[in-house]
Amino acid sequence: MSTAAIAGALVGMSQAKTQMGIQAVLVKQQLKADQGVVDLLASAVQAAPAPGTGQVVDKTA
Repeated sequence: MSTAAIAGALVGMSQAKTQMGIQAVLVKQQLKADQGVVDLLASAVQAAPAPGTGQVVDKTA
């Protein structure tokens, strides 16, 4: 194996490592965004009135 072939292989491995690092960052950012949506929906569900609330009008008030 020549020096050029070894150098080429090392450059290829370095590029693959960089690409994997970028992909990992993108996956983490997408996970944060998804978690934000889940948290928003969870807080909306907790703030919702109890089932059956508002179906009957209290005319004695």
